Amino acid sequence: CALRLKAKAVVSTQSTGGCGRGIPLLDTAVALGCSVVGVDLAEGHIEMAKESVEVYREKKPDLKAEFYCNSYLELPESVTSQKFSHIMMQTSLFYSHHRIDEIFVEVSKLLKPGGIFVASDFVRVAPESEIEEFMKFNSMPVALSLDEMKAAFLRHGMEYSGGENLDSHCIKCNAAKVLKVTTEKIEGPNVEFFRNRENSVRDGKVSFQIIMAKKN
Repeated sequence: CALRLKAKAVVSTQSTGGCGRGIPLLDTAVALGCSVVGVDLAEGHIEMAKESVEVYREKKPDLKAEFYCNSYLELPESVTSQKFSHIMMQTSLFYSHHRIDEIFVEVSKLLKPGGIFVASDFVRVAPESEIEEFMKFNSMPVALSLDEMKAAFLRHGMEYSGGENLDSHCIKCNAAKVLKVTTEKIEGPNVEFFRNRENSVRDGKVSFQIIMAKKN
């Protein structure tokens, strides 16, 4: 969702990195009356998000929503020239744990004072030597622990402000995907990919969490 980024309780600007098709972001804009910005690397997702904007404008003609096809590591000036009350990254931050300082520098610049960063992310619980297969499946050169994530926030003027453990949801979701891939023979990640995610979380080696931080 803008960095895959993304409001003020009544009027605000929200950005999301890894916005996908933009539906959760647009639902937020309609519910809170905020303006939103979405960034995703997949051009197809952005095209669908822009189509969704037109549908949502039938319900909310004054909807303010922007979507850009970019990496959250290379945000366009149209995004970096703005300030956001909230930034969300949806299941995408873990791909770039090895560049966490680079990312959090940008997040801190984009957030207003008191702004909130929210990510749904995998964090390491066991040593990296015990999750090498998980890291390989998920293209992770580095896997940070939650404590390492908290330290990275502090280095860039933010402070960890809580979150939620989503391990149970992650296990159920990936088990369902294993079944779907097996029965429907769909293209994309294979059974081993989803089963590895499921087992890594079930075995307590990796945790899937909502992670929040507030800009000082």
